[in-house]
Order: sequence, then C-alpha cells, then structure tokens
Amino acid sequence: MKVSARKLVASVALLLVVAACGSDPVDDLADGVCELPRELREVSAITQAADGTLACLQDELGALFWFDIEGRRPTTTAVFGERGDYEALVRVDADYWLLRSDGYLARVAHAAGTWRIVDSSWLPGGPREWEALCFDASRRRLLAMPKEGVGSSKSERDQRALFAIDLATGVATEAPVCVLQRRSLLRQAEALGLDVPVRTTDKGKERAELELTISEIAVMPGKAELLLLSAKDHAVLRVDYEGRLLGLRRLDAAVLPQPEGLTVLADGRLVVASEGAGGAARLMVVPMP
Repeated sequence: MKVSARKLVASVALLLVVAACGSDPVDDLADGVCELPRELREVSAITQAADGTLACLQDELGALFWFDIEGRRPTTTAVFGERGDYEALVRVDADYWLLRSDGYLARVAHAAGTWRIVDSSWLPGGPREWEALCFDASRRRLLAMPKEGVGSSKSERDQRALFAIDLATGVATEAPVCVLQRRSLLRQAEALGLDVPVRTTDKGKERAELELTISEIAVMPGKAELLLLSAKDHAVLRVDYEGRLLGLRRLDAAVLPQPEGLTVLADGRLVVASEGAGGAARLMVVPMP
C-alpha cells in the first residue's frame, strides 16, 4: 500500500507529539486554574473522563489526550486517526464522540488495546461551521450546534440552531430542537441587568454587544437547560430550550484569551479551556452563570 509523502510527514509529526507527551510538569486545578502541556496549546475541546481526568482534543491532531486535573499523573495520549479540524468532544459511556468543523461526526472506541473510529456520519452541510457537541444524558442523545447563524440573510445570521443526534445512527434531526435569537438574548441580558460584553464603535461610543459565536455547549446536569460558551464574547450563557436567558457569566480574557471548550465535572464545577495565545493553554474553574 502506497502512502503519500504528505500523509507520511503528518503521521511522523503526530507520533513525535505523542512521544513528547508527558514530558511537561503536571499542573492541577487546586487553585482553580492550571496550565495545560505544550502539546495542548491549541486545545479545542474537553470532556469529563474518569478518575480525575479530562479527555482533550487538539484541533489539528487525530489524537485523544487525558489530563489529570489533580496533578497526580502525566498526560497520556492515543492516536485515533488522521489530522483534521477537530472542534468538539464528548464522552458517552465508555466511548468518545468527536466532531469536525465540516460536520464529520465519529465515535471512537477502545478495542484490542487501541482507540479507533468505529462509526461515523455527516451532519448537514451548507453554510454551517460545526463547533459544539454535548451529551444529553436524560434523553440519551447528542446535541450539536454550529458556530454562528444558519444562513446568509439578516434574520438567519441572528439565529443559533441546536440539533439532536440519534446515538444509534449518528443522524441529526432535520428540524432543530430549538433556535436561539442573538438579539433577543442580548435584550434579555440587559433587562436582567447582567454584565453584558461591550464594544467601542468607530465613533468612540460604547454599546452592548453579543456576538454569540458558539465554541462549545453542555447540558446542565438534571435540568432542561444549556450552557453556551461564546468565544468572541468571552462569556458563558445559561439558557432553556424556549430561548430564555437564565444567566450570563463573563470570562477573564487575560486568563482565557481564546475559550474553546467547557465541561461540567462530576462534582458540579464548570471548567473552561482556552487555547494559548502566545503562551500556554489553560483550564479555569468558572462560577455557574
């Protein structure tokens, strides 16, 4: 079997990253914030694993990384496939589901001592750039959301659609589970007196702004509510399926310059992960919005 030079170089580079993993000192979350190893500088997703670890994705590598948030063990990793723009990761039972920005959805399982892709499917294409994925345990389904609007018109650019995915088939529902309205959420935040992101206009005036660029989502344990991580806004929002805003929490941009992932730990803590912008990637415990 012939292997292209490009794929060979990519495979060698990935193996070198894997070999280097675990060489960095292990930080922990005891003080609420910690730095990730240099191999995870471009961390794109995190999910609760087991035994005090987080499973992590790096958005260019087909590999899983397990980071011990208690600092007892070095980071470990396993290659599952080729390089790609991997944006989301969630654990369901003993397996992991991952999502690429182009809508490629895959289930990764452990068998015969290795992690490999055992099932895959495609989410609807078009203008969507997929970024967010989570597990709705109460209904045994996955939920996925594109980064921005559902189309090119003004009203479509304002909408954020949430789709349900059947665990057995990997197929998404044709109609969204709910559609959130960006401007409606902004008005609700102002009415509730929440700390809303602001931007300075070209004329030097400050005005409230909510870009709502979704980089990750999570289901609030035991509730019919969602957590939305908005990267450009440096904020976590809590909403229900009717589009009501229940809370908003601003993030410290100095600590989390490019927030890409979030997960709720077994003890109820909310953890946000940020890529490193000129430095190390970080995890931070954030109060619930």
